[in-house]
Amino acid sequence: MELYFSVVIPLYNKEAYVATTLNSVLNQTYQNFEVILVNDCSTDNSLNVVQKIDDSRFKIIKHNKNKGVSASRNTGINAATHSYIAFLDADDQWDPVYLETIRNLIKEYPDESVFATHYRENYTGKSIAPKSKLSKKQKKKSFIISEFFKINVGRLIITQSCIVINKKVFEKVGFYDENITNAEDIDFYIRCFSYFDLAFNFSELSTIHIRCNSLSKKSVVEMQLPNLLKYLGKSTSLDSFIFFYIYVFCHKLKLERKTEELKVQRSKIELDKLTLTQRLLLFSPFPFFLFLNRLKKKFIRIGIELNTYWGP
Repeated sequence: MELYFSVVIPLYNKEAYVATTLNSVLNQTYQNFEVILVNDCSTDNSLNVVQKIDDSRFKIIKHNKNKGVSASRNTGINAATHSYIAFLDADDQWDPVYLETIRNLIKEYPDESVFATHYRENYTGKSIAPKSKLSKKQKKKSFIISEFFKINVGRLIITQSCIVINKKVFEKVGFYDENITNAEDIDFYIRCFSYFDLAFNFSELSTIHIRCNSLSKKSVVEMQLPNLLKYLGKSTSLDSFIFFYIYVFCHKLKLERKTEELKVQRSKIELDKLTLTQRLLLFSPFPFFLFLNRLKKKFIRIGIELNTYWGP
């Protein structure tokens, strides 16, 4: 039996990028898919760009008010007519063999429910494959990851633009939390990978664009962070994962000089769960902290990645 995918793309003010994103879907070597674009009340010309595509597999759903990326993904999930849901942000792209690779993963591991490939990050034209704890010997190979939290303390091996999820996962762990507007993916990963393993192909087949106006660059104070502490106690590796991402929140708050909010988040961390370097950075003077971040950006411009949050 042939596999079919429902590709869910949240859309909000991506006029300059969405055509390239959609072309990356249309150019897939595996063509059994539908595309569900959820327009979250874009105020630019994004919707007009999308409506120019003449393909019966494309479905456009319009929100009557701006609800955020979590609600947009949930709308797409509920509208999907196929079991395997592929997510793609409206300013990212897939390599042509992405869906074919996922199809092969599903056939190789039919008992699994969550599938993904690795990715590359593009910084103003310079692409870098993020560092991870996976062995270089595993490159371009497929395997099962059962210790998701242990591997992902320090650097995520997946993003929302390179993951495919069977609908039954949402029936088990719930949908994306629409009350969370920053790091909603981290909240979902905790729920998801507490129950499911990840079938993974260690090939960079998705390009994530890091832009100044991306959601990840918006102020974390203006957005609702997840309460990760409620998930503590299930495993040692999950606890380490949770404290690391609260540290990541602190990292962003410190860059924004949000001192009071930083103190609140910092007080949640069991400091012995962080490395010595992370603890030093957490309490370091702001000028020194800012200098290190600027240094990191200079290295990225020449194609050298320092560990983004100085993780282990």
